[in-house]
Amino acid sequence: MGKVQAHKRAEKAKRQVNFQLDKKKNPDMFDFEGVIDDCLPNTSFRLTVTASEVTPLVGKQLLATLAGKMRLYRIRVMPGDHVRGYVSKYDLTKAKITYRSTKKQMT
Repeated sequence: MGKVQAHKRAEKAKRQVNFQLDKKKNPDMFDFEGVIDDCLPNTSFRLTVTASEVTPLVGKQLLATLAGKMRLYRIRVMPGDHVRGYVSKYDLTKAKITYRSTKKQMT
């Protein structure tokens, strides 16, 4: 491998690391964990928040939809499933689900 190729790979690795760091520090979103209560039409769900960064959000019911890869790969979410997702700080009544787990507690 030549000098130019090694240099390009090092620069690409730096960009990827920086992208990951910027993605996690979005101040407009709050992460939460919750339990699915009802399944509604059009891949919508009603869920109850069990844990969150924002304490007033705990215990609230939210209207949630599937996000990104969950919608793409048609991940099935049923009532009773424990999910992880995020809420926008501009509308605290709607959420996006990013992860599903059938375990009793998530960490």
